[in-house]
Amino acid sequence: MIEYIKIIITAVICGFMAPLPSSASAHFSLLSSAVSLTSDESKLGFYFAVFSLAFSVSVFLCLRKIYSKSIKALFVKKSTKGENLKVYRNVAKNIFLTVLPVAVLFIPVSKDELLIDYFDKFLTGNGLYLTGVACIINALILVIARWYAKQENRKLKRVCGTMSAMRMSVYQLVSFIVPGFSHVSSGATNMLMSDVHPKVIMREVYLYLAPSMFIVNLVKIIRYLIKDTIVDVVCVVIGAVTVMLISYLVMKLMAKFNPKKVLGFFSIYSALLGIGVVLFTFIV
Repeated sequence: MIEYIKIIITAVICGFMAPLPSSASAHFSLLSSAVSLTSDESKLGFYFAVFSLAFSVSVFLCLRKIYSKSIKALFVKKSTKGENLKVYRNVAKNIFLTVLPVAVLFIPVSKDELLIDYFDKFLTGNGLYLTGVACIINALILVIARWYAKQENRKLKRVCGTMSAMRMSVYQLVSFIVPGFSHVSSGATNMLMSDVHPKVIMREVYLYLAPSMFIVNLVKIIRYLIKDTIVDVVCVVIGAVTVMLISYLVMKLMAKFNPKKVLGFFSIYSALLGIGVVLFTFIV
C-alpha cells in the first residue's frame, strides 16, 4: 500500500511538470529520493520511462485531430472541404525530421550495449549534479529566448517551419542525453526564436516532442523488460494512468495562459531549482 502511495505522489508531480518548461527528470530524481521510491536504479529508470511514455500518449490524445489529419494527408492527394492537406503534409514531414535523429541513441557500442546505455552509465555517477547544471542552462536559454521574442519587426508564424523542426530534433536529442535538460523548455525556446506566434508555441512544442519521446521510451521499456527488471504491474499502471490524466489536464490549462509569462516564471524557477540542486550535491 505504501508503495502505491509513493508511486501516486511521484506520478502526480511528474505528470504536472512534464508539460511545463521545467525538467520532469529533475523533479523525478529529487522526488524519488525524497519518498524513497526504490533503491533499484533499473526500476527507477523503468518508472521514468513509463511516465515519459504516458506523457507522450497524453499529447497524442490532446492533439489527436492534428496527428490523424497529418497521417491522412500522406495518403490522400486531394484536399477536402475545410482541410489544407499541404499544411498537414508539412506537419508529417516535420515530425519525421524531429524523430530521425533519436536513432543515434540506438547505435550499438558493444555486443549488449547501445549508445543510450553508455550515456546512462556515465550519468549515473554524475546525474544529480548535471541535473542542477542543466536546470540553470534551461533558465538561461529561456531568458535569451524571451529577450529575442521582444525584438520588433518580426513576422510571426502560426506553424513550425522545416528549419525549426530540424533544430527541435537536435534540442530533443540533447534532452534525452542530459538529465535535467527540459524537452519542453528547449522546444519552447526554439519556437520563440523561430518566430512562432506565442499563442501556438506550446501546441507546436508538444506536437513535435511526443513522437520522439514515445519511440525512445518505448524502446527503453522493452529493453528493461528484456533485462528482467522486476516491477509491480499494478503499481506501474496506476503511475502511468495518473501521469496521463494530470498531463492532459495541465496541457489544456496551459492554453489559457500567456506562454511568455509562463516561460518567464519558469526561467526563474529553473534557475532556483538548479542552484539548489548544485548546492545540495556539494553539501551532501
